[in-house]
Amino acid sequence: MNLQRYISFKQGNTRYGKAPHKPILMLAIIDLIDRGLVSGNRFEITPELVGLFRGNWNQLVSTAHVPNFALPFYHLHNEKSQVWRLITFSGFEKALTASNSIKSFSALRKFVRYGQLAEEFFLFLQDKVNREVTRAAILEKYFPNQNLTSSNSYQFITDIEKQIVQDDPTSYHQRIQHLLNQSREEIEEETFVREAAFRRQVTQHYHNTCAISGLKVEMAMNVSMIDACHIVDWAESHDDTITNGLSLCPNLHRAFDRGLVSVNNDYRVMLSDNFVESNSPFNLSQFKNQRLLLP
Repeated sequence: MNLQRYISFKQGNTRYGKAPHKPILMLAIIDLIDRGLVSGNRFEITPELVGLFRGNWNQLVSTAHVPNFALPFYHLHNEKSQVWRLITFSGFEKALTASNSIKSFSALRKFVRYGQLAEEFFLFLQDKVNREVTRAAILEKYFPNQNLTSSNSYQFITDIEKQIVQDDPTSYHQRIQHLLNQSREEIEEETFVREAAFRRQVTQHYHNTCAISGLKVEMAMNVSMIDACHIVDWAESHDDTITNGLSLCPNLHRAFDRGLVSVNNDYRVMLSDNFVESNSPFNLSQFKNQRLLLP
């Protein structure tokens, strides 16, 4: 296999120099395979892939380019080597034509289901030694004199998880200042990663159990039937630390967000007086005054 064929990317010229986005994305894809976070040749837009993209970016890019994940994920499919193929949601095939260009993260998630590597290249990357060779070749070609491992690139996700589990009263002001210093693209992508980390940390602390109903469904795959609910709404608090999280099944999460269900200072369930429900095994009234199942 001709490795250079698949890692020779067309880079746009900007006022900050050649755009580093495509090689950074490819390094993130290699890291994703390294960590066993992909099943088959199907790379969906997951918090893990976005987080690894940002982790590689933070380690390797020192120019003023904006780390827009949507740009390489979309434009990589235009390479002559055909290293990357995009699969859109039904009806959005025109999003891949020359007259269109997906530039935002929200549009990417709306139109594109996943990306695929050229089958020959994907099979080559199934071997760990080949992944190391490819990573080294990309670094030598685009980021000479720099060393990087998959553990380094995971640092972006690790740092977010540390922020979520800490109980720091200054975190709100730091978070606001951090947002003010970021571009719209950076905010979109980081929020996507933070939401997943918040959900993962909160549900893990509650052992994937709904704190009100006790519902718990365990599966062999990394799938949970439980949501992470913000106690004080995110839009009001910008607080995604773990102490502002509650583990709820989807119907109770929705009821909590709409003010039908709440919790008092004794961790007991309160119900609103402003709704009527039918008599069924699934009604909300059965939980009135019930104490939360705390972690």
